Amino acid sequence: MIQQNILLTIKDKYSELPESERKIAEVIISDPLNVIQMNAAQLAKRADSSAAAVIRFCRSIHVKGFTELKLQLSAQTNMLQEDLHTDILPGEELEQIKKKLLMNTNYMLEKTNTSLEDGLIESVADLLAECPAIYVYGLGASYIVAMDIKQKFTRLGKQVTCSQDQHELAASMAIAPQGSVYIGVSNSGEKKEGLVLMHLANELGLHTISLTKETNNPLSKLSKLALKTANVVEAPLRSGATISLLSQLYAVDIVFYRFMTKRYDENIKSLERSRKATTDLLHLFNEYSNPE
Repeated sequence: MIQQNILLTIKDKYSELPESERKIAEVIISDPLNVIQMNAAQLAKRADSSAAAVIRFCRSIHVKGFTELKLQLSAQTNMLQEDLHTDILPGEELEQIKKKLLMNTNYMLEKTNTSLEDGLIESVADLLAECPAIYVYGLGASYIVAMDIKQKFTRLGKQVTCSQDQHELAASMAIAPQGSVYIGVSNSGEKKEGLVLMHLANELGLHTISLTKETNNPLSKLSKLALKTANVVEAPLRSGATISLLSQLYAVDIVFYRFMTKRYDENIKSLERSRKATTDLLHLFNEYSNPE
């Protein structure tokens, strides 16, 4: 397993920490290179806290002790020296932007791998393999994820309905074949539109799945199966659904590939037929564009 990015882990845990541990987190975030040279007592004094709080802080971020914390910081010295943990800055060089985004993406994917429970993925893949129809809803950036679900599973012969028109989706679900599935996609899991449709899907007797971040959000509570991606704190200029969108798309990919393995030979044939159809379509366009 890839070693966790300790500074990003601290930033993500910050809001959950008690005040005495937040002071320690602030010192580490603001001056990580100097913290490597400190002992626990020196860090506690710098943070106006206590050595005991340093020990509790290490436990809170799931590190065995202060020595291990310093080792993890030392292992990331190059990133710390390049200041890759900061937000995008005015006039930032393109190479630096690429490095920052790559670091955050790797961190998010690793955390999402941990957040997505294997048993839930198996259950979702089994449900999708057996269902006659799939209905998907997502708002804003989550609509991109919803359309990705439609694109992937339609090519395997599944009947997939995806619409931002709630009335259209509600009418379609009302006459859904028995055993159909509704998937609600929302990073926050708190949007009223998504909650209303999930409630309706339950009332109509559909199997319900949610895809949200890893919080105790209302959408995940309403669904029968709740897939959760990493709850990563995004910096202001990187919060345009960038990292959360990638984590949702990654989760869809994992479910899709597991679904593929359930009926591998059949699914491969479906993909081949759909690929051939798009190739034939292109040839037909060329013929019509260049008549003899």
